[in-house]
Amino acid sequence: MGRGASLCRFRKGGSFGVVIYFRAGTRKRVILVLALILVLLGARVGLSLQGPKQEVAARISPVSRINTGQPDVGIIVDVAQARPEQLQAALATLETLKLHLTWFMDATTVEAQAPLVKEIASKGHEIGIKGTDQKPLDRLSQVDVKDRILRTRQALAKAGVEPVPFMYPPLGRYSDTVLTVAFQQGYQAIKPIFDASTMRGKEDMAAEKMAGALKPGDLILLRVGRTGLDPEQGYLASFMTCLKQHGLSPVPLSVLVKGVK
Repeated sequence: MGRGASLCRFRKGGSFGVVIYFRAGTRKRVILVLALILVLLGARVGLSLQGPKQEVAARISPVSRINTGQPDVGIIVDVAQARPEQLQAALATLETLKLHLTWFMDATTVEAQAPLVKEIASKGHEIGIKGTDQKPLDRLSQVDVKDRILRTRQALAKAGVEPVPFMYPPLGRYSDTVLTVAFQQGYQAIKPIFDASTMRGKEDMAAEKMAGALKPGDLILLRVGRTGLDPEQGYLASFMTCLKQHGLSPVPLSVLVKGVK
């Protein structure tokens, strides 16, 4: 067995049985993957007929909304070429607003800032898979896509962080290859359709406009780059207030999946 599980064999009534014990982190990951399968079966896998033999083929799509039974919306943080000071400032802002979200970081960032990444995880945030750097994956082969996913996972493991089973590729660019390889490796690709960094004008009006368009289960994107957190703290604070007024709670993706109907 792997490092995340142990095997116990027993005999009862003349037959043998097996019980698998998972460590806490591995058990959480397995539960999330099983929940994701339910999400996919609920219309995230499209079936089509191909060829003269009419063979059934499954096509995996990125998830933009999760069919939750809870009044929650999922918020992710896409980290792109952010320096340590920008990550620290973003973390401080989210702590001030009492937000715990899902961050996506490439392997280069994780390797260069491993202690900080571990600190982010220790604050109650979760980390998802991205890629080796900010170069898009949508034109790469299956072998290359797999290599970049594995490198991110290895970088997080070295930093002592267990990733959640979600992937947001660099620049948000997808291909059938990216989606399929990610799923084969145990990760569901996501595609937020609401980008909080697009809020402009008066903070309260911009926040109300975006919050009013949301439904439970929607995914929202925040960004942390060379200029820091986008949207800025004022917009984000107004947005959180408006979400509450609309009866919605911002949660990380793992919490959102647990509320699947």
